[in-house]
Order: sequence, then structure tokens, then C-alpha cells
Amino acid sequence: MSLTKIVVTVGPAVEKTAALISLIKAGASIFRFNLKHNTHRWHSRCIQKTKEASQRTGQPVAILLDFPESGLKNLKNLSLAAKHEVDFLAPSFVRSKKDIEFLKTQAKKFSLSAKILAKIETSQALDNFEGILNSADGVMVARGDLGTKIPFERVPYYQKKIIKRCVEVGKPVIVATQMLESMVDNPFPTRAEVSDVANAILDYTDAVMLSEETAIGKYSSKTVSTMERICRFWEQKRSPVQGFNFELNHQTAAVCYSAYQLWMSPFCQKENVRAFVVVTKVGMTAHMVSRLRPNLPILVLMEDRKLRDRLCLLYGAIPLLFKAGRGGLYKKRSAADIEKILTYVKKSGCVKKGEKVIILYAEDWGTLGRTNIVRIQEVP
Repeated sequence: MSLTKIVVTVGPAVEKTAALISLIKAGASIFRFNLKHNTHRWHSRCIQKTKEASQRTGQPVAILLDFPESGLKNLKNLSLAAKHEVDFLAPSFVRSKKDIEFLKTQAKKFSLSAKILAKIETSQALDNFEGILNSADGVMVARGDLGTKIPFERVPYYQKKIIKRCVEVGKPVIVATQMLESMVDNPFPTRAEVSDVANAILDYTDAVMLSEETAIGKYSSKTVSTMERICRFWEQKRSPVQGFNFELNHQTAAVCYSAYQLWMSPFCQKENVRAFVVVTKVGMTAHMVSRLRPNLPILVLMEDRKLRDRLCLLYGAIPLLFKAGRGGLYKKRSAADIEKILTYVKKSGCVKKGEKVIILYAEDWGTLGRTNIVRIQEVP
């Protein structure tokens, strides 16, 4: 599958479990529920079916609720989010970080651990973007509404600018709206649409999103596989990230940057390293590797099921739930422990015996940001 993640919108065209399974198999890993349409009862039923489809395929997915409004009206929506323990909330028409902070306060009343993705679709959001990015857990570039609030020729400029900042700080970013819109009614995209998706990949986005294409389209599954195909091709064709101001303000960020440079070295390129393997507790190490946009998978091991599902949005991340038994995953690692981890990774089918990986983990789990081990390791 592509390293760039694919967000699909659930609607009448894919409300049956079999259709949801086909979307997962085609490459979808985040399922968006737009609360502007349909009833809460309908969404509730489809969220359950999506989780069932995930279990039947053995593939984790993330659930994203798209809130059509902001302020006190989201209370009923937050109740739905809490009921299903969704992974992401995407509030509409965010204007400043105050909107994000307000939603966080309301979410706490429902004991929600969902992460907040700010939809950038107003001129005020562009003016206050740094504050919004600092407060939110990620961003969605909602190009449809944004294009009605600013001159349309400026939308691609802001798309690139927003993605660049998100990549620099290591927060996930989604490019949304009309990416393969002609496939609502046609089995093939236009060449302009292919170029649009390709440019989002060249911008280094974490994810690309389908709206009507999957919600009401005639070719929902084929649209996902088409997008996946475009993503996979351009990931391999684009240049390594350059011109980005990566902040290296803690140990984990510095170590992950060193691991990326190691992978880029002639030795690792000659040895054909197949993946990064990351052991993480809260996801920071995975984010710090992902933001460097390597064109190989990042196999992320954790013990938290909610973290596993949230990492489905992260570029390159293949989240794997690993129960380490006595002592847990987050203890000082011995050579035998590393072998167990790599054996588990091999059983997942992501790498094969004899292939090499770069593994990152920490000895000190008491403090956030203390990843300190980088190893080139052969899979046993």
C-alpha cells in the first residue's frame, strides 16, 4: 500500500459492511463521517460496521468525525464521539486557537481522548494559522470552502505553505476536496485530477481525502485503489525532503533525524534497508520519523490500542499492537527482546527473514522525548 494515507468519507454508497471491507482492502485507513449529512443513528450504525470491517480484515483504521459547526451546537456530536470512542474530531470554520481550546474543554466533559484536526477553510484561519497549529493535533486543508473565502488562485499556495509547516513540526495534515471528483460518475479520473493528487504527494502531505467519490459515488472502491496507485507512484518519484526547517528541540527529534540520515547513507542504500521499526509509548518517535518522509514503511509497535488506531493517519506508519508480556514493552531492552520484536514484525508480513531494518527505541521510558537507541538489525 502507499505510504501516504487515504481518508474516505462514508455515505449511502458504502454503508454496507462488505463495501467498507472493500475500501480497506483498496487502501483506505481513515474513515470520515460528515455529521452535516444523515442522522446520528445512521452514523452510529455505520461506525459500528466500520469497526466490524476492520476486525474482519485484520487492518486497524481510524474514525474521524467531521463537525459541521463550531461552539456549544457540537455537544450532541461530542456525545456520539464519546459513545464510539472515535479517534479524530474535525471542527469546521476554525478561526483561531480559541475555537480549538473551546472544543478541547468540551471534549473533556465527555472524557474524550480523540485528537483534534483543525479544518482550515477561512481567511481568519490563515491569519491565525500558527496559533491554530500549535493548539491542534493536526490540520485538514479544506480547499472547497477555502476557495470561496479567498481568491481561488491562492489556494494551491496556501496548500503548500500549510503542508510545509505541518511537516516541519510533525503534525499530520490532510488535503481534502474534489481530488478525484469525476469518479463519482466515471470509472477513470481526469488527467487534471491525477495531477492534483500527484502534487499533494509532491507537497509531502500525510493524507489525501475522498468525499463524494466514496460517499455517493458509483466506483467507491475503484476510486480508492486509483488514488492509492497515484500515491505509490509519486512517493517513489519525488526527491527527499529539502528546504524544510525541522525543529530538533528534544532528544527524540535529534535521534530520529540521525536515523533518517543513516538510512540515506550509501551503506544503508546499498544494504537495501526495508523499514524503520519504532517502539513508542505515546507516538512521538513515530511522528518524528514520519515527518522526514522516508520512502519506506515505519513499523510502529505500541501497547495502546487507541494509539494504534490514531497512527493510521500518520504518513508511512504501519501500527502494530504488541503485547510484550511480563515487564511490558517499555522496559530496558536486551538483545533477546529486540529479537522478539523483530520476530513479531516478521510474522506481520511487513518484512522478511534476512532483510535489514533500522530500529529506534528508548532505554529511559520515564521522560517523554528520550529515544536514544538506533540500530541496524537483520530480521531473524
